[in-house]
Amino acid sequence: MNMAMKRIFLLSLLAASAMFVGCSKFLDVNPKGETFDADMFTNEDGWQDALYGVYSEIAQNTNLFKGYLSYCPEVMSQNVTCVNYYVLGSLSLGDWYSTGPAGIREKIWSDAYEAINHLNNIIAHAEDADASDFKYFNLYYGEALALRAFLHFELIRLYGAPYWASASDKATCIPYVENYSFDVTDFSSWDDAFAKVLRDLKQAEELLARDEEFVPEVRTNSATGFTDARITHLNLYAVQALIARVYWTMDDMANAAIYAQKVIDSGKFSFRPKSAFVQADNGTLDLDETLFGLYIDDETSIARQYALTGTSTSSFSLASDAIQLYEEGSSASQTDYRLGAWFDVSDVLLKKLVNTIFYDESSASYTGSSILGINVLRIPEMYYILAEYYLDSDNAKAIEYYDAVAVSRGLDALSETGESLTHEMLFNERRKEFYGEGFTWHEMKKLAMDITTTTGDVLPGNVAATYTMPVPDSESEARENLE
Repeated sequence: MNMAMKRIFLLSLLAASAMFVGCSKFLDVNPKGETFDADMFTNEDGWQDALYGVYSEIAQNTNLFKGYLSYCPEVMSQNVTCVNYYVLGSLSLGDWYSTGPAGIREKIWSDAYEAINHLNNIIAHAEDADASDFKYFNLYYGEALALRAFLHFELIRLYGAPYWASASDKATCIPYVENYSFDVTDFSSWDDAFAKVLRDLKQAEELLARDEEFVPEVRTNSATGFTDARITHLNLYAVQALIARVYWTMDDMANAAIYAQKVIDSGKFSFRPKSAFVQADNGTLDLDETLFGLYIDDETSIARQYALTGTSTSSFSLASDAIQLYEEGSSASQTDYRLGAWFDVSDVLLKKLVNTIFYDESSASYTGSSILGINVLRIPEMYYILAEYYLDSDNAKAIEYYDAVAVSRGLDALSETGESLTHEMLFNERRKEFYGEGFTWHEMKKLAMDITTTTGDVLPGNVAATYTMPVPDSESEARENLE
């Protein structure tokens, strides 16, 4: 594969098939935990192929972002219900232990740690390399560290206790694996796991400083090299946003606000115009708003798993209040742009996460101006963090950040209506903005909210176990075998 093709394969929407050619090099030299070919790290192409391989690994795996890792939180929050599908139906009822949910817990855990092990191999080579030998070494090293922290954080969000849990519940969290090894790693405490996530992210932030140059204010879907289409990489601003999300999860709102403000102050990201809602290009990364997203050109993606395009026999359906959520408070002066753009109102279907090429036979290929995939971090989250930070101390300041998003969605500004911003309003607005993106359950966990299931049962929000996915049996068995 020539150099031009190698640059294009992952990022150019006109060369989707080449993506898998490029990734095959990584998979060939690192199958299921075998060590990297040392030759990979002697040139720029090798470093890039190794990283592209990991991005593909976490994006294309149905146990990770193409599937369970993204949509299980939507099921657990009840944003999406699936009462007739025993696997996720059981999960939505808070049943962690029946065969279906137990399998999900196992698959997410094992595949995430496999990807982490691949990253640790890259990081080990980076620690031994001469940075001056490679043009973009700091980007390679920074992205690998950021990805390692990112995957551990995703595991903490599922398998770790809430920040408000007791000391005993937080005594063990997850293993934070920092070495390329197949040995069993000791569990970190909740505090130690978060400290390691933040350590890796802050080191990555320093290494990725050149993204101030490589991330333009106006983006396109064109990519001919590693420094293009940086929103498909864990770039500097995505790392800062992820640090803000980590602090938010810890309920350290002061530090969360500092990092959210950094992203906003960069001036690199804006809100999508009304026209982007009128002619919605769903199932894509937003060139205005996306801080980081995973490129997925695949009809079996998360949206297809939801099967909410009306083209599948799946038993998924939206929460009974999904449409009403966007209609509440509507008046002649305002219409929430998100409702028409992201939902099929008549059939109560979510179309936000899937592009028309996957269910419209007249669309042979993607011809839009964005990048097919799923969003992981978007700029509205940073504004909501700042709104929450100021909510109780300076309501007028909180409203400024809240209104910035709301007005861009076609809603009246609270500063003009004279209303005060409340925690309930902010929760509802976040739910509307991130519907289908797996965010709501994590906020419910932070707020210790009760979960009312489709059967009418209530899972108590103030019990840590309600929001702590048990570690899979295989992990416990592996540790027992060492004793």
